[in-house]
Amino acid sequence: MMKKYFPFILLLIITACSKPEPQKAAVIGIEDIASLTSNYPDKIQVINFWATWCKPCVDELPAFEKLKATYGDQIEVILISLDDVENLESKVNPFLEKHNIQSQVRLLDYPYAAEYIPMVDPHWDGAIPVTLIKYKKEHKFYNQSLNSKN
Repeated sequence: MMKKYFPFILLLIITACSKPEPQKAAVIGIEDIASLTSNYPDKIQVINFWATWCKPCVDELPAFEKLKATYGDQIEVILISLDDVENLESKVNPFLEKHNIQSQVRLLDYPYAAEYIPMVDPHWDGAIPVTLIKYKKEHKFYNQSLNSKN
């Protein structure tokens, strides 16, 4: 009887022990930025603007992953890449796989920063990384690199 169920049990164990698949970046436009920044959800939402070529951005990604791992469905972490859309398959998605990024990832396909920057926060000077934390009707803008210490 046990032999009959052994392959099934083994499959369950292997599945339970395997790492979840890393995210792939979904391409978004300026209308999505407008929606994200004007919408105030009932749970904490962390929106980070970053790029694979930005060392401070890459250095802070583990802190966002830790937030997501610690708080699960109580928090929504959205990482918005400002890499060129042409680099989606050659750089961005391989980067996400290499670093096993589990948070939601979007790649902004809109070259006119002067149009989307004020939507995020009027104090944003355009430098990255920046993070917007929203909850209900409040938001806090961080025009600096964040990590697990701050």
